[in-house]
Amino acid sequence: MVKALAGVIAFFAIVLNMDPCRGADRIRFAYPAKSLNYLPVMLGRDKGIYQAEGIDLQMVLVTSPIQVTALTTSDIDFSGAQSQVMAGAARGLPVKVVAFITTKPSFWLVAKPELRSMADLKNKIIGITAIGSSTDTLARALLSKSGLTPDKDFTLFGTGTTSNILIALKGGSIDAGVLSPPFNAMAKVMGFRTLAYFGDHFEQSLSGIGTADKMVRERSDTVKRVLRGTLKSLRYVQQNPADVSRYVEREWKVDPPVAEELYRSMLPAFSKDGGMDEKGIRDGLKRESDRMGLKEETPLSRVLDLRLINEVQKGVLIAVQVVQAVQIVQAVLPELNLTIGTFWTIGTIGTLGTAGTI
Repeated sequence: MVKALAGVIAFFAIVLNMDPCRGADRIRFAYPAKSLNYLPVMLGRDKGIYQAEGIDLQMVLVTSPIQVTALTTSDIDFSGAQSQVMAGAARGLPVKVVAFITTKPSFWLVAKPELRSMADLKNKIIGITAIGSSTDTLARALLSKSGLTPDKDFTLFGTGTTSNILIALKGGSIDAGVLSPPFNAMAKVMGFRTLAYFGDHFEQSLSGIGTADKMVRERSDTVKRVLRGTLKSLRYVQQNPADVSRYVEREWKVDPPVAEELYRSMLPAFSKDGGMDEKGIRDGLKRESDRMGLKEETPLSRVLDLRLINEVQKGVLIAVQVVQAVQIVQAVLPELNLTIGTFWTIGTIGTLGTAGTI
């Protein structure tokens, strides 16, 4: 019986392609702002989740428009600005989105207290991170739905980062801004007015995993390990509210009640498995195509390559089933003293810092 179980463990070690003795590959992951849209990636790096996959994740702050070019020149390995990657792919650049971190836009339109409605934004300056970014595309779409004409009835001003939008709003150089957590909560405390939550109007991913076609073609194993680490990080965020809230409190320097609220507000935006509903993908792609003036419909195959995340999803599902099987054996034959730690040791499942968590 014990030998049979050992064989099963060894089999899944091979299937899941995990080698705890393998040296870590240094990977450069670009993200446009320290936003909670990238919470799973940041936490996964700091908790050692990516390291357990043989990935030394180096997170570098790079504005969204530059990231796509940097992918094609190999200056970065992965981009978190999936909307920009998708837009670049639609224009014919050799890049693809390979997974999603969020599936809903965690953006709030925040304005000066005296501005009470969307109509009040006419002839006003609205802060975004950069022209061509998700904040730009969604601001145009939302204000258009409210009857305002982009580039005519309002001015969009790129500040570079989300934190700069709040600074500009506080300084009075802009009238409103598109803010993501925790900056929207900070703005509310400062007395600014929330005019809209974008998630009530759109289904769109604001963060994902994009990379170059060459990376997928020549280093597919590395891509899969990054995706596996991301999927495990997403699961950790979903399954450990107390620990994740403490992480948010520490990293974003907010009080515990604010950290807990930020966690609760972000949780519905995160992808459960690195994927996203096709309708949401198509709607987001159409907004990007319209912004770029592309007249023909862009096929999803030009901007997406989800083959590897699908493989990773199946592997993690197998790992979950293995853990469940071990737990059943533990209950039936406790004298075997078989624990989840056994799987940790050989690297079949990988550790997330909590026994039994996949």
